[in-house]
Amino acid sequence: MRWTILLICLLFCGGCRKLLDPGDPVDGGNSGTIYQSDASAAAVLTGLFYNMSNDGTFMGGEGISYLSGLSADEFLLQQEDELSVSMYKNQPRPDNIPVWSWLYKYIYQANAAIEGLTASSRLTPAIRQQLIGEARFVRAFCYFYLVNLFDEVPLVTGTDYKVNATMRRTPVVKVYELIVQDLEAAASLLRTDYLRADMISITSDRVRPNKWAATALLARVQLYQNNWRAAIIAASALIDNNAVYDTVPLSRVFLKDSKEAIWQLQPVNGTATGDALLFIQQRPVVAAPTFLQTLEKEDLRKQYWLGEDGYYPYKYKAADPAAPPTEYLMVLRLAEQYLIRAEARLHTGDKAGGLEDLMVVRRRAGLPRLNINGTGPLDDAIQHEKQVELFAEWGHRWLDLKRTHKINTVMKAATAAKGGDWKAYQQWYPIPRSEILLNPNLTQNEGYPE
Repeated sequence: MRWTILLICLLFCGGCRKLLDPGDPVDGGNSGTIYQSDASAAAVLTGLFYNMSNDGTFMGGEGISYLSGLSADEFLLQQEDELSVSMYKNQPRPDNIPVWSWLYKYIYQANAAIEGLTASSRLTPAIRQQLIGEARFVRAFCYFYLVNLFDEVPLVTGTDYKVNATMRRTPVVKVYELIVQDLEAAASLLRTDYLRADMISITSDRVRPNKWAATALLARVQLYQNNWRAAIIAASALIDNNAVYDTVPLSRVFLKDSKEAIWQLQPVNGTATGDALLFIQQRPVVAAPTFLQTLEKEDLRKQYWLGEDGYYPYKYKAADPAAPPTEYLMVLRLAEQYLIRAEARLHTGDKAGGLEDLMVVRRRAGLPRLNINGTGPLDDAIQHEKQVELFAEWGHRWLDLKRTHKINTVMKAATAAKGGDWKAYQQWYPIPRSEILLNPNLTQNEGYPE
């Protein structure tokens, strides 16, 4: 069995990093031997997290943070590669939209793991439970981004390629139903602490999802569906767990040992995150002038999170591949939970509670207390704080503009400033042409050529 794991590791990853020891990664296929031991079953999910840390769509020049930031009003583009220009001018091309294929790859791997783990009777029950929880969390995470970037998408929950190859697009409400089911299941299956790849040892690194990661994503999903009270309950579970999670000084937020981190991805090829290499070394963008104008004079995030010479995204500072690793890519963090609860509290009539949550984020940034009367102004203040706090992170600005129905107003002016012409359909990315050619039942989003 040990030789089997080693062989799979060599085939799929070509090497191991800290994340992978000792359970080397596999793709999650249907081999009858993979799910016959705890070590090889754990290696399936380790391999999935390896791919998510190593592939393009979660960081770097094809990452969601970069591409969605280009689509929104966050960046001023400084270079002219084809993909960046098309996203920046809100003219994405069906033959060059990489996010779809990466996310469905991870979903397939998660589906294969769920099937294999569910069918296995040879694993330690606690380890089997943990691994199923991880797989269901990953599937929910990927579908959240698919449905918010592409609108209706095929809801693939199995590994039968004949079925998957002919699936139609699924209504958004049905996709969200699966996301919520997966996250609720994951929260009940996953442990509350963070585990190493052996699925036994506890670690301070927060690179495998736990119960609280599932709860944090569930809070966001409930917010997106206007389920205000459910969002409050989920976000409060994180905020009240201050023995594990707390806000930290701006200089420490994105470090690998940050107490603000709920879930991070560890760089596996070198010691720097893909976003650090992109934004610091390559510097394809700087902050858009309109974004800089929204920053209050006293805001300390200008000092800590924007590079001084050009105001480029500078949340990640470790770009030396020879230096010891100090940063992991932040995926879920506590400040978002405060902003989720602030908005949800406001919509349930608790304006005072919403303002208090908002002030947790503002105080850290060195900003004064707001004197706000009325629901509308407080809602505007919360959305502004999300825009600034979550700048260049995971497409938050792009997705928030859509869910708050402000996208046409904001992007009409922003796209014109970028040299494009905004149309409402551009809020959705096109389905890749290659997928439509392979699947006769898959239709293109409105406005894009087949």
